[in-house]
Amino acid sequence: TGVHRHGKYLIIHFGGDSRNETDAAYLMVHLRMTGQFFILEDYVADKHVHVVFEFEDLPVHYRDIRKFGRLTLVEHGEHPKALAHVGPDMMKVRFKEWYPRIAHRKAPIKALLLDQGIAAGLGNIYVDESLFLCGVHPEARPCDLDEDTLREVLKRGKSVMRTAINHGGTTFLNFTDFYGKPGNFRRQLRVYGRGGEPCRDCQSTLEKIVVGGRGTVYCPSCQSLG
Repeated sequence: TGVHRHGKYLIIHFGGDSRNETDAAYLMVHLRMTGQFFILEDYVADKHVHVVFEFEDLPVHYRDIRKFGRLTLVEHGEHPKALAHVGPDMMKVRFKEWYPRIAHRKAPIKALLLDQGIAAGLGNIYVDESLFLCGVHPEARPCDLDEDTLREVLKRGKSVMRTAINHGGTTFLNFTDFYGKPGNFRRQLRVYGRGGEPCRDCQSTLEKIVVGGRGTVYCPSCQSLG
């Protein structure tokens, strides 16, 4: 009867109606690295399809090669207890709510943007892209950045996510949408996955480092540290 998203989680609503919540069921989904839903006519399931939802029209297949994805029945559609540790949605959070969560922190800003407890939604690709667009070094500490810079970080994070969604996501290996179509945001990438290549703005060589355990690409000229 409905689907909504909070950060990287999907919540699917089944059954019931607006007057009787007791008849409803809610399935919380995190696709992780290789989880996929397919809504395709004459789809032939292979060994990587683990769940099939039978509807009146086309069935929905859940496929996951590496089996890192999670499907969990939860007790509430809007505020399940299983999401109590997850921060506000990055696409919806307002600056006045996000700023006090991050402004005083001394950890690298990239690690904090990846922290789903602060705000949920940004992943490794989109953090690199957001920081490049606002000229912030991934190892910069929020406590050393002024309010205007942090405002720009949040603004760029939201705009990168909107653009990526409009392009169907980023496909490197096997990501597709419900209908088997790959995303083409890869063509828009300015830094992610381009370590050692020239910056598209200044032609400096992009550098790759590790921040918070994640591979990170940035421009040493456009994103200087200090």
